[in-house]
Order: sequence, then C-alpha cells, then structure tokens
Amino acid sequence: MQEGPHWYFQDYTMEEQIWWYNTLTEFDMLFAHNHKDVKYYKGLTNKPVHKMPTLMLAERLGIIQRNEWGDVVVIGGNMVRWYGGFDSYVVAQQFDMPIVAPSMGRKIDREEEMDITHLPYMTWVEWMNNLSQYHVGVHMMPTHAAGTFALNCAYHGIPCIGYKGLDTQETLHQHLSVKVGDLDKAKHLAIQLKNDDGFYQMCSNSSQEMFKKFYTEETWLENWNLQWK
Repeated sequence: MQEGPHWYFQDYTMEEQIWWYNTLTEFDMLFAHNHKDVKYYKGLTNKPVHKMPTLMLAERLGIIQRNEWGDVVVIGGNMVRWYGGFDSYVVAQQFDMPIVAPSMGRKIDREEEMDITHLPYMTWVEWMNNLSQYHVGVHMMPTHAAGTFALNCAYHGIPCIGYKGLDTQETLHQHLSVKVGDLDKAKHLAIQLKNDDGFYQMCSNSSQEMFKKFYTEETWLENWNLQWK
C-alpha cells in the first residue's frame, strides 16, 4: 500500500532507490491513493495496481458534525514546499479573516512570526472536531498523497481551495480545484467565495453530497469488492 507521494523514493540514496524499486517488483500487487498513482506504479512495476480510496470512519470515532463556525480560514500545512504553505497563505489572505494552521512535523523555525495562529499538536479526533468551526479551507499542497485535508473539510461541508492531482480535492471540491501553480485562479476563487454567498453555499453543499456519494464506508466496500470480481 502506497504511503506518501509516488516520487518520494527518488530523494533516497542511489542504493536505496534501487533497493526500493526491486522491492516493489517483488510484490504480487500494489494499492495506490489516486488515479495518477495507479498509472505511475503500473508503468514502474508492470504489476497489477488497484486504487484504494482514502477512508474516514468519522461516526465510529465520535466526530461531531459541523453545527457552527466562525470567520476564520484554515490552511492545510506549514511553510515548506511539501505542504505549499506559502501558496496557501497568499490565497488565504484574500478573505481578510484570521488564518489558522495545524502544526505538522515539517514546521520550520520562525513560522510563529507570520500572522498565522498555529494549532497545537492534537489527536485526529480533536483535529476533526476543531476543524468543524472554520469558514473555509485552503490547501495549495503540491505533494499529492492521501488527500486527507480535502476529505476532512468535505465531511464538514467546508469549501476547500486546492491543487488538482488529488482525487479527494478534485472529486469533493470540483469547483475549487486549480492546476498546480495557478495562484491567480485560486485567488479569484477565494474572492468569489468571500463575496458570493450563493457560490459559497453551492460549494459547501456539493462537498458534502460528493462525500456521501464517494467516500462513505459502504462506497469503499463496494469499490473493494468490485476489484476482486
């Protein structure tokens, strides 16, 4: 099962890259996060590769559905290329609202000097219940893997602007997905979300509808069973 972006192993030493490639070719099959990852691993290994969508068992873990929220923007990562934090920051500024960010493992020194409130490290359940209060999400992350931030936002009906390449972003926030690097369009979408309540409500409702259609446990099991027929 894939963990992280499919290109991550290419940051290893040459010996480790060859070891990883040889290891992949020994598997009977692989599972991957996104459609583009499936294509990558098929080409890399010539092995059967199945898509395993990201799954979130929210109700089982006691996640409280969104029932109130404030005028705050939450961005999905820190000020490093991995998370695209600066891209998210630039887009989030368009809302003229306070900006909040989680503290991730790649957080760098002096981020606290930005006009961003950093959340403390917390459990996933705490994070999900905390997330429910925010008005909108921005996650301009060029590193594509499981796509949980877009998924988490959609569960609460929080519109999330993000880069294409993640199945969760493109499926759940189809009106708010832009090509990697297209900050100009992302900023225009932020302004539209800010000024057009009808557009905001449409994006919010659509994200929850698509979540219920594609990312429930029942849908996941249907997908799993279809792959073995």
